[in-house]
Amino acid sequence: MIEAATTSDFAAIAALNVAAYEQFAPHLKEGAWIVMQQNLSNISERARSAEFFVCREAGTVVGSVAYCPAGRGDPSVFQPDMASVLLLAVHPEHCGKGLARKLTEACIARARQDGAAAIGLFTSELMVPAQHLYRDLGFQLESELPPRHGVRYFRFILPLAVKGVDG
Repeated sequence: MIEAATTSDFAAIAALNVAAYEQFAPHLKEGAWIVMQQNLSNISERARSAEFFVCREAGTVVGSVAYCPAGRGDPSVFQPDMASVLLLAVHPEHCGKGLARKLTEACIARARQDGAAAIGLFTSELMVPAQHLYRDLGFQLESELPPRHGVRYFRFILPLAVKGVDG
């Protein structure tokens, strides 16, 4: 079950993010993993503009995602009318259970509820399974972003129905 995270979940989310993304560390340019860990762990800062959702198993956070409403995302990546999905993470021991799909679907549902024109996300060339998931959910590769940490990144967009236009 997906539920809203509370501030008491922030440390667990930070640890989960590091555990989920650590597999990519060997592919980053030298020193980048240290910077990336700081970004993955700065949940309190991210929570100023995004809402976190979590999935628990036996009381432990095993999956999380940040949903950023339209107009609150990074303007260098997302248009003002676009909601965004950030920091999708599933603990490596819990991959393959559909948790990433459920977390992403929760963000899509929230963006629709909020009336966003679209929802976007960015992912790297290293995250091939994530790219497959996003395409399965209807996201389309929209553009390549400037490299980060020596890795290529891409923006994916899912247009959402505009209220009053499609019924």
